[in-house]
Amino acid sequence: MDPKFCWRTFKKRRMVDVNRDLISELPDALLIQILSLVPTIDAVGTCVLSKRWSSLWQYLPKLDYHYQNGRTSSRLSPQFVHRFLLLNKSLLLESMRLIVESDCEAVDIGIWIGYAVERGLRELELDPNSEDGSIRLPSNIYACKTLEVLKLKSYVRVDVPDSPVCFKSLKILNLHLVYYEDEDSVRRLFSSCPNLEELDVKRYIDNVIKFTIESSSLKRLPIRDRSDGDGQRGYVINAPSLNYLSIKGPKDFEFSLENTPKLVEAKITNISNIKTEKILLPLASSVKRLSLSLSHLETRYAASIIFHQLVYLELGTRETEWWNLLMNLLMNSPQLQVLKLRDGDGNYSEEHEINPPFTKPISVPPCLLSHLQIFEWEGYNGQREEEIQVATYILTNAKHLTKANFSRNYKYFTADEKLEMLQELAREPKASTSCYFFFE
Repeated sequence: MDPKFCWRTFKKRRMVDVNRDLISELPDALLIQILSLVPTIDAVGTCVLSKRWSSLWQYLPKLDYHYQNGRTSSRLSPQFVHRFLLLNKSLLLESMRLIVESDCEAVDIGIWIGYAVERGLRELELDPNSEDGSIRLPSNIYACKTLEVLKLKSYVRVDVPDSPVCFKSLKILNLHLVYYEDEDSVRRLFSSCPNLEELDVKRYIDNVIKFTIESSSLKRLPIRDRSDGDGQRGYVINAPSLNYLSIKGPKDFEFSLENTPKLVEAKITNISNIKTEKILLPLASSVKRLSLSLSHLETRYAASIIFHQLVYLELGTRETEWWNLLMNLLMNSPQLQVLKLRDGDGNYSEEHEINPPFTKPISVPPCLLSHLQIFEWEGYNGQREEEIQVATYILTNAKHLTKANFSRNYKYFTADEKLEMLQELAREPKASTSCYFFFE
């Protein structure tokens, strides 16, 4: 066959293909799936492309609506949602995301959510950006059997009725700065979720004194609380299936971990004025990965707590006498394999000058002699005597160490200072002859 003829034929076919609207030839189901990936207002806007696209948006199984006063086109006003829901022909309205401001009436939001519940709603995210607690969930949502994901933010009012409530399918629940009617509403909410697996709580100031979380199915629980409990407020956690717990921020709170036998990872950070044993003792029997950053420590309690399963420990070094807690944890964690210390930004602070000197334990912690393999120090300063002593102690006693990594914030130190710290640590004898030494 003539090559020139083949080339002309190829170019002709290529020109035809370029001019074809290949996307419009895709099946309706695939086009609707593509439209579901963009904000609803953009999906509706495709109706002007051609007759083929004029009604596809009416079959979208989701509503993604974001309205901001004075910064959003008038075509995205609350009337847009009314029109979308009235014209929607999808058998199921599976997902609804509402991020709105004060121009949206509370009654409208309740109607929209109630309508979606009747259409088999599976995922709801509501952020009304309101601080008056005027946004209430419609009553029919508390008996929604299809809802799997519920995310509430910005002072949505959680008022769980006394009548039978059941989120049969709910697996993920986010409660970020919501307004709780009372403590009983909190209890009823969690007890109505028999299959809840992930709960994300964010609080500042609300009217709940004792925040009780009881769930036999819960597996993951992050809590962020920026409030001061004044020794009166607290958390009670009873979750026998829990395997991950993160608590960040609360001050002077009471904590009660009553039943967490499967907990394997815990992060307890930026909390203060909390009795150490209240936090550490319930973790001792099962936790394998532990991250701690505690203020105003009572280290005498930590000395008697044995962490039988702990293999990874991360500890903050910003607080007074942090090394006492470290030595207690090392002494009582016989299986520890990875130790990470972190000092935030690594900045030298006069606050550290008030620390008493580091004192070596009477005997070497067993984990240093038999198990510790990785030692990392993030934000190592090298100008504080206690840091040098702790680093030297670990390096000269960890017999099975394979990696020692020291990193820091460069903006506080010169290259010469960095070299001097490296040389100082390098001069110390090492217990492990196979350890790779890094200084970043």
